[in-house]
Amino acid sequence: MTHFRSEPEPPVGITPVEHTGSATTREAPAPPTGHAPVNDQRRAQLLLASVMDRIGTNRCHKVILAIVVFGAFFDVIEQNTVGIVGPFLKEQWGVSSTGIGFLASATFGSMYVGAALAGWLSDLKGRKTMFNFNLALYSLGALVCALAPNFEVLVTGRVIVGLGLGGEFVVGLTLLAEMTSTQFRGTAISLLQVGAGGLGNPAAYLFGWVTVGMVGPHLPQFLGGPDTGWRWVFVLLCLPALLVLYTRRHMPETPRYLVSRARTADANRSLSVLASGRMNPRGLVVTDYLPDGLRLTEEKARWTEILKGRLGRNSAVLGSCTAALFGAQFVLLTFWPTILVDRGYPVATSLAFTMIIFTGAVTGTLFATFLNTRCRRRPTIAVAAALSCASALAFPFLANGATAILVLGFLFEFFSWWANCSISTWCPELYPTRVRAFGIGVISNLGMIGGALLPPVAGALLGSMGSTALLSLVAVMCAVVLVAVPFGPETFGRSLEELHDEN
Repeated sequence: MTHFRSEPEPPVGITPVEHTGSATTREAPAPPTGHAPVNDQRRAQLLLASVMDRIGTNRCHKVILAIVVFGAFFDVIEQNTVGIVGPFLKEQWGVSSTGIGFLASATFGSMYVGAALAGWLSDLKGRKTMFNFNLALYSLGALVCALAPNFEVLVTGRVIVGLGLGGEFVVGLTLLAEMTSTQFRGTAISLLQVGAGGLGNPAAYLFGWVTVGMVGPHLPQFLGGPDTGWRWVFVLLCLPALLVLYTRRHMPETPRYLVSRARTADANRSLSVLASGRMNPRGLVVTDYLPDGLRLTEEKARWTEILKGRLGRNSAVLGSCTAALFGAQFVLLTFWPTILVDRGYPVATSLAFTMIIFTGAVTGTLFATFLNTRCRRRPTIAVAAALSCASALAFPFLANGATAILVLGFLFEFFSWWANCSISTWCPELYPTRVRAFGIGVISNLGMIGGALLPPVAGALLGSMGSTALLSLVAVMCAVVLVAVPFGPETFGRSLEELHDEN
């Protein structure tokens, strides 16, 4: 990865003014009389894109990436906790299978609300503010779950958790897209998917196995004894709250958001922090990359924008891709073991096969990370969708032995997570800063709706027509992605400001 010097040269035509600490900045020469505010707004955006690309990628960006990926990693583990603690709730509290299902539904239902609210509030209050709030919220919910005296309080805790989880990925994705250069943006967002979906899902069950399977039965009484092993699952998931203590003070707000809110001085400070290469530089010299004389107006966010015109078309393309692909992935996430049992494999073997198959998710996201920095978005997604479709169609006819099952299952997960990761990279590029987080929140919800609606349909097909019908449904969903992608714009190698130049 190329490293740039920590203090970039300003764009042509701009003479930076430096000052230290919180001293008042020296005001740059005022723009010519009659210079319209809207032109200054556009000028500031283009200067900002130039500065961020000149800063490039340094240690500060990598620390921010690590923080966001860490939060998303715990986010995915938190999503899987109902499955981990469910057997213990049945044994100790007599909770029925229906009750466990309700607990999961309470979590995912509040995630829908959390994603939409976090996107909306992030466009109003800032990315950093909502990132910290979501981390604190789902850590608080985990603590409520750990201390819950009964099932009703546990449900309340999971609702709180869901609100935080729903917003965490939305805000994290937005924050990374806006904090990085054009060159590094694809890599950063792809690595978020690697850490979250790629590693988070298998890590969740490893975490559960260690916590409640190995350590839980041997917990000493001063830690609650063996019966409290499931509570420690939630206690340990409060750890992301510690991040808030650090990020609240040191992580800068995204300069792109600050410019959209006409906060030039704050944007210059954030840019200077990024350029320094350190999250908390001592004796920071603030450089006026954006002249104070620029007359900016606060961009008003109209949430209906994402449903109209060019943005409406982008929403339709992304919504179709996300709902179809997430739906297909949730179907097989749910039914891989059942499909294998129907083919005559014992339950234990089917679960082992499923774990091996899901290693395709990790390798698929890593491969997408490599491609997303080198290849155009639309063909990358289209090829992945086509190969996902082909592997789903091939499975019923070619998966006649253990090796073929593992290879074809692995290939579907590899190709579908490649597509998933590339769509996630594409998503923040299709919305302007003023509605970016809200747009991502809406698209995220459409994906979750696809994941909620398709598994029951797939289950009915599996029961009445067999696995061939189920896998055909999965293939059709992948084909929807293939058809929809060409209707979206190509964004590879272009700055976020260039993509949304409304002049």
